[in-house]
Amino acid sequence: MSKLQARNEAQINAPIGSVWAIITDINQLHKINPGVIKATGRMDKQGETRTCEMENKGRKGTMIEKLIELVHEKKTVWAIENDTMGMAKMLNDPRFCFYLEKISDSKTKIINESYYEPATFIAKIMNFLMMKKMMGKIQNQILSNIKTLAEK
Repeated sequence: MSKLQARNEAQINAPIGSVWAIITDINQLHKINPGVIKATGRMDKQGETRTCEMENKGRKGTMIEKLIELVHEKKTVWAIENDTMGMAKMLNDPRFCFYLEKISDSKTKIINESYYEPATFIAKIMNFLMMKKMMGKIQNQILSNIKTLAEK
């Protein structure tokens, strides 16, 4: 796997099954990920793909991701297969992971990690100056959104 670039975690006051249901429900993705307008496909079976219609600062595009690893109520790992936003050109071997850990019957720890290698010299500079920080900020928002949905 590529190099870990960003990692965030949160504690959610909800059972692990409730958190798992949210992170594997394609109909919740636009509520979780701030860049996703609409998503189709499956998020609950290893080997399946999802297609996300994205918007980032007024720029629209699509991203196709494959669920390359799924361990029930423990882990999901997504890889970008194709995109029109330019991420696949800038990043080698991007992976986006969720890890869940049961703290108690009503409390769950969730970890969000992003792995990749900058593909070019310019991408390396951009990663150092801003991309890692931006990725961490997005992860924080994603975890906050999951927490809000799960604790309703």
